[in-house]
Amino acid sequence: MRAYETVFKAEDSLIKKVTYITLFISLTLLFLFLAYLFFSEALKMKQTINDISEGKVYFLKQKGRVFGFICFIPLLLILAYMFAHGVCNRRPTKIIIGLVVKVAVFCIFIAIPTSIFSSIYMTDYLHEKGFVECTSYSPGISSDFYVYDEQFCDEEGVVISYKIKKWLLKKNGQGEPSLDEFKEIMTLYLSEYYELFN
Repeated sequence: MRAYETVFKAEDSLIKKVTYITLFISLTLLFLFLAYLFFSEALKMKQTINDISEGKVYFLKQKGRVFGFICFIPLLLILAYMFAHGVCNRRPTKIIIGLVVKVAVFCIFIAIPTSIFSSIYMTDYLHEKGFVECTSYSPGISSDFYVYDEQFCDEEGVVISYKIKKWLLKKNGQGEPSLDEFKEIMTLYLSEYYELFN
């Protein structure tokens, strides 16, 4: 039994073939991009941990759960491989699809606890290093934001959290941040915000 069947029939229109091929290419690129993104984020988190141990980081977004996302990379690569074959008019049989489902279940089974444990580990690690979670800068479901000194966590910053976090993150690797400079930029951003919405 051959492992693949054809996607298109001889009587299929050109429009249908072009539509499906475009879809297959888009999905292949999407899954490859997600695999790259997950791996890249995990590498960034690893580098952040190294920078913290060297005293180069003062502010960060906690993304410990990204280590769990690595478990999905094999599945994403398999899916990309399958849809890439669709471009060549090859469709996997039910046996192959069944194997993909099993891989998906396995990845989910591994990824969920890995995400939970890695997130807990990162939280404990940051607390050990003296970081404080700033809930004012972490509204909704955004990544937890940590500061090395709670004086940099201003409740008024909740309305400008995106801009203030961006400013704080740029201060990493530039030596110990100035609290006076932080207060000045906070006042500036708040004045711009209230001028815009009042």
